Amino acid sequence: MFSYDLRDSIKWVYIYDLIRSDLGFNYLDDYNASVILNMLIRGLSNVDYVENRLSELIKNSNVYVVGAGPTCLEELKSLNITPDVIVVADGALRCCLDAGYIPHVVVSDLDGLSVSDLRYNELIYVIHAHGDNVGRLLSYVKLIRGPIIGTTQCIPNDVLRIYGGFTDGDRAVYLAYYFRAKTIRLVGFNLTDGVVGRYSKPWLSSDATASISKLRKFRWAKLLIDLLSQHIPIYGKY
Repeated sequence: MFSYDLRDSIKWVYIYDLIRSDLGFNYLDDYNASVILNMLIRGLSNVDYVENRLSELIKNSNVYVVGAGPTCLEELKSLNITPDVIVVADGALRCCLDAGYIPHVVVSDLDGLSVSDLRYNELIYVIHAHGDNVGRLLSYVKLIRGPIIGTTQCIPNDVLRIYGGFTDGDRAVYLAYYFRAKTIRLVGFNLTDGVVGRYSKPWLSSDATASISKLRKFRWAKLLIDLLSQHIPIYGKY
């Protein structure tokens, strides 16, 4: 399975089937969410335009991918350079802003963003559909001010795409790979610590212990990043 081209969306459909089977998720729920996201953004988004912007931004660049782990703020504040390209995973958007960095792309299923996080018209929003975020899609997509593109865990059609990855964090990493980053550096990725960082959800005021289901998702995220590291230089702890 893992010898497949990691930019091949149809091969990812098969991988998502394996993940759903392992985690007990339902394909029909994912499909229904994808239909809704497609309907919501098809009149809002010019897919070719957004993908061209992503390609121009990321191709041949050293991309920093920021996760919302408990060390994200400390790691960002310790950087001695200003990254050329910053891709953030979900609530890590707020971590970047608190550290004084303005990211370029946010990859999110919307469960870690607040309404105020949707107002940045210079930020590209890569929004993901899955079985249990339909409510967020219906409430939040219409409020997004920046360019938007939708991703799915089902066979992509119309305006939806698959760039790879499963959780927000590893999907952000795979986005950088898909659009041919030169290197990827991870910041705020803590997939083996058993802790959810406070930036992961808008309502968290401190770090929290990861649930069993979250730990299982973290394991998939680490496996998928391990896989990708065979294809592109990836630096940083995860």
